[in-house]
Amino acid sequence: MRMVPNDVRTPSLRAGIEALVGHLAASLGRIEDQLDSDRVSRPVEPGSLSAYLARNYDLEHGHAIGSLACDVFDMLYSGIVHPNHRCHFGLFVPGVQAAGVVADTLTALLNPQLGAWWYSPAACEIETFVLNAFLEKLGFDAGEAFAHFTSGGSEANATAVVLALTRHFPNYGTTGLAVSEKCPVLYASEQAHDSFVKIAHMTGIGRRAVRRVRTDSAFRMDVDDLRQQYEQDKKNGASPFLVVGTAGTTAGGAFDPLPLLLDFTQETGLWMHVDAAWGGLALLLDEFRPLLSSIDKADSVTWDAHKIFPVPMGAGMFFARSQADAVRAFGVEAGYLPDPQQGTVDLYGHSIQWSRRFIGLKVFLTLAELGWKGIASLLRQQTSVAQRLREELLHAGFSIVNQSPLPLVCFTHPRIESGAHSADSIGAELASQGRVWLSAVSLSPNRPKALRACITNHRTNEEDVKLLASEVTRLLR
Repeated sequence: MRMVPNDVRTPSLRAGIEALVGHLAASLGRIEDQLDSDRVSRPVEPGSLSAYLARNYDLEHGHAIGSLACDVFDMLYSGIVHPNHRCHFGLFVPGVQAAGVVADTLTALLNPQLGAWWYSPAACEIETFVLNAFLEKLGFDAGEAFAHFTSGGSEANATAVVLALTRHFPNYGTTGLAVSEKCPVLYASEQAHDSFVKIAHMTGIGRRAVRRVRTDSAFRMDVDDLRQQYEQDKKNGASPFLVVGTAGTTAGGAFDPLPLLLDFTQETGLWMHVDAAWGGLALLLDEFRPLLSSIDKADSVTWDAHKIFPVPMGAGMFFARSQADAVRAFGVEAGYLPDPQQGTVDLYGHSIQWSRRFIGLKVFLTLAELGWKGIASLLRQQTSVAQRLREELLHAGFSIVNQSPLPLVCFTHPRIESGAHSADSIGAELASQGRVWLSAVSLSPNRPKALRACITNHRTNEEDVKLLASEVTRLLR
């Protein structure tokens, strides 16, 4: 790498961008189309990239930004699992479109800070505009509700827990829970996201405060078991404060019975939070909206734009039905900042974050370019391809072990069930070969892990799912 003296100014931003853009232009076809010769993933020896960096980058001296950027691009391209690849069937990480890339470039270039409205009014109002569009889809009253972008679903879920604690325990915000005579507990299904375990640790209620509720054969929360645990906790002197309904579980795409959870929380006075980080996409398709019946009556909702839109990571969203709850939980006076202007919201006083990036621009640009109809068309394409995958797998002798109508397919095979092969070993072998990538998942402690294929890339087509089915079949032989 070409060195530059320490006393020389950093090369211009234009030079760095021009060098990187030229390099990207040469690779654009690979990124967009992921040619057959390209792999979804390549084996990387742990520590090999660290050794490369140590050999090539003496951080006592500067390096030319153009060649530096190109080198980092090449390292990343050969050292990640590619969600842009059509045969990436892994986690909730979508393929991206140009609007999101342009938005993140603009955000990095202008570097707005959205902690307070007065500092970046244009950015704040763009985010408010697009969040109000999501509020309408949720059925929340934009005049009463509060919404903001987050780093991801875990931050949004943590926000919900803090708001629920603040409402249920009047002294939580002042003296904390140390003087509370009753142990706070929250309820989430066996399939709910594990972020709630970490959140219980962080908020001080302790990991034992998370009550795991049994699920039925379709991996949905069993409301009878919820009620039994609640009554037992009340009898033992605990203080339940929150129920988490999951809309689209991470493992299998299951939807908890939200209307029944709403009835339960209205009866008991508990906070109802819906973790719809991925399954919120059902609100954008008329045929799937019934899956989220009653979500408009929830106290709060998590919904990740980066799990349903073709945008770069991360773009989480948090929605609360009452803005007053957010102010009670996060209100603070900062003597070094101007007073909020009437009719504006300073996010530092309404949320966990203080300084914050302009996350919402990529969501706005993508939605403005495609429209809700365009987004729905992409999602329908993904659900159609998932159905084709189910057909291919059944024809090849596999069985489908989840019942989600969304584009998430969990499947197994008699040779996996018998122990002749394991889902983990099949996933690892596929990853090493690099033609397709999928994950293994545990849906039940009493059964071997299954294989999990999630279609979040709008470029994935029927030929790609045929390849997946044939590759897994080949390994089982």
